[in-house]
This record gives sequence, C-alpha cells and structure tokens, in this order.
Amino acid sequence: MTRQARGPRVHERWAHLRFSVIGQILAAPPPKGELRAEIEALAGRQWRHPITGDPVCFGFSTIERWYYRALKERSDPVGVLRRKLRTDAGQQPAMSEAMRQAVFAQYAAHKNWSVQLHHDNLASLAEANADLRPVPCYDTRRRFMKANALNKRRRITSAGRKAPSVPKRGSPSARSRGSD
Repeated sequence: MTRQARGPRVHERWAHLRFSVIGQILAAPPPKGELRAEIEALAGRQWRHPITGDPVCFGFSTIERWYYRALKERSDPVGVLRRKLRTDAGQQPAMSEAMRQAVFAQYAAHKNWSVQLHHDNLASLAEANADLRPVPCYDTRRRFMKANALNKRRRITSAGRKAPSVPKRGSPSARSRGSD
C-alpha cells in the first residue's frame, strides 16, 4: 500500500471520492422511480481507492446513504461526506472525576510506579472510598495515564554514588589475575 505524500488530507480525499460517486445523480437527478436502478448501477462499478489507488466497490446502501446526506445539505455537500468525529473523542467516561484526581495525586507521589502498581493501589483505595467506584479496568487506566503523559520514571540516584567498577573480561587487569 503506497501513500501519497502530497495533496489534500485523507479525510478530504475520501469526501471527494464519495461526492464523485454520487455527483452524477445529484447533478442530473433520474426520473421518478429510477433512482434505485441508478444507485444499483453505481454500486456495480469499481472506483479508485483515494489512498492506495486500488479498485474498490461500494454497496447499494452505502451509496444511498451518501446520496441522501448530500441531498439534504444545501451549502456544502462535500463537507457532509467527510468523516464525522465522535462527540466523546478523547474522553474516558469510564473514569469518574474523583478517580482521575486520585490517579493524578498518586502519580505525583509515586512517579516511579508501574501502571499495574498504580492500578492495584487505586483498586484497594476504591474499596475504602465509595467515591472512587466503579473501578475502571487496567486497560482504561493505562490509556488514561498514557494520554496524560503519566509515564513511569526511573528513580533518581544520588550523584555521588558510583557503582563499583569491575574490569572487563578481556582487559589486561583481568588477564593478570587469572595467570597466577
């Protein structure tokens, strides 16, 4: 699958393809009773995929849905054929506001904990505090922490401490010890 580097965005390309499929019947509406036959003819054709250029077919119900959506829209029929974003995109309704605040507070105190350790501790905290219920699953908590950049951090060691140095296997000091 090859991607085109230049040109309009992917969603724009799809909207233009959808409009090109139904544009014929929007520009010249068929006589009464022949719309079904026109849409069936369009469903039988192959179209070029807007990203890969491969042949692609669309079903009758899909083309019919595009047609009626574009027909209702007076000002921007191509815009109505773009991908619609979900209204809850970027939100996690499975986590209550109290649980979110508890995650932030626990992370602030323990940045070096893993997500699993945070999950286990928040689950036990929720047993004692009814405001934190229901407890979301591990995956929901992991996605929430990742989305909010609550990543596990390494522990900070003191700058003065150094690990004891051990000579490497092939170094001259290691060979002199073994040749006694």
